[in-house]
Amino acid sequence: MTTPPRKPGPLRETFRDLGSLGTVGFSFVIAIFIGVAIGYFLMTRFGFGRWVFFLFFVFGVAAGVLNVYRTAGRFLK
Repeated sequence: MTTPPRKPGPLRETFRDLGSLGTVGFSFVIAIFIGVAIGYFLMTRFGFGRWVFFLFFVFGVAAGVLNVYRTAGRFLK
């Protein structure tokens, strides 16, 4: 005799969604940090100007915004 699988309750689904959305801010900050780290590395290691640092900062912000947009799109459907 097997029991049917239990469907997750509404509270469980709510916490799962909150957990997924909670990682959005973290991934936004990480994307910016990675962009800044690459820009700083290229600026100091290879002697590029400060423009490389700012360019990769902008790339990091763009990657973070894209990640937020994709995550929000999944939850708004």
